[in-house]
Amino acid sequence: MPKTFLGSARRRALAVVAAVVMLVTLGAVAPALAAAPARAGAAQQLTLGSDVDHVLVDPVPCAVQGFQLRFGNAGSSAVYADAFIDAPAPLTVSRSLVSSYLPSGYTLKVEIDVSAPRTTPPGAYTITVHAGDQQLSLPVQVEPAPVNDTGNLVRYMPVSASSENLPHYPACGAVDGDRDSADWGTTTGWNDSTKGSFPDWLQVTFDAPVSVGRVDLYTLDSAKYPAAGYGLSAWDVELQVDGSWQTAAQVRDNTAGEVSSTFAAQTATALRIVTLASNEGVTYSRIVELEAYAS
Repeated sequence: MPKTFLGSARRRALAVVAAVVMLVTLGAVAPALAAAPARAGAAQQLTLGSDVDHVLVDPVPCAVQGFQLRFGNAGSSAVYADAFIDAPAPLTVSRSLVSSYLPSGYTLKVEIDVSAPRTTPPGAYTITVHAGDQQLSLPVQVEPAPVNDTGNLVRYMPVSASSENLPHYPACGAVDGDRDSADWGTTTGWNDSTKGSFPDWLQVTFDAPVSVGRVDLYTLDSAKYPAAGYGLSAWDVELQVDGSWQTAAQVRDNTAGEVSSTFAAQTATALRIVTLASNEGVTYSRIVELEAYAS
């Protein structure tokens, strides 16, 4: 390396050291940095509350039930804090953790949904919320499962989907007993969340093997959104028989809002609709209601 470069670098380094010594000697200080909010611990004054003193739970799909968690900071300084929500099995909650920045004197309000499968034994349960050294115990009463006297085999059964366009179009919206397309997006209906991607699927799993010989599908068909423009045009009806999926019926070139597919009854453990196309084009799968019967 050239000597001139070494000499220049050495002079610059000595100048920096001299400047630092001068600052220390004169009592200079670095600019003050804003204090970051502390991570809350047991010493912080966190508060926990709820808008209700107990929660009633109906063990059915899409039931609207739960509580509003009120998570506050009664301390004099802002904090980052965590609240952990624990529900005993088989109950589930929409959120098991709420993590937030809490200014002094602020209370965060978070809606927590509570659900239970249809097979949940009725009785008393307790949801526990804890944050720092605070704990909230919220009683939960699970009601008896409703009796299905409709003949519709999928009513109240567990349902899943390839995807869900939440919060307005969950899979359970297609098995809630509401066939009315006028209620689309408000209280009923399933819509996938993968626009332009087919196939999609909607699946119902039975509590026990059942004989299925007819499947009725209601696709979107309202005055504003007619089936010929927005409903499903093609799908397959599949049954899970002896552990494998079998195609029971196929629908093509459909423009109607309701289609009933009948076939030789088979004993199945699950039913699946595989959607293939929409009359709107390569967009979404839309099912308002799905029903299945023995014949």
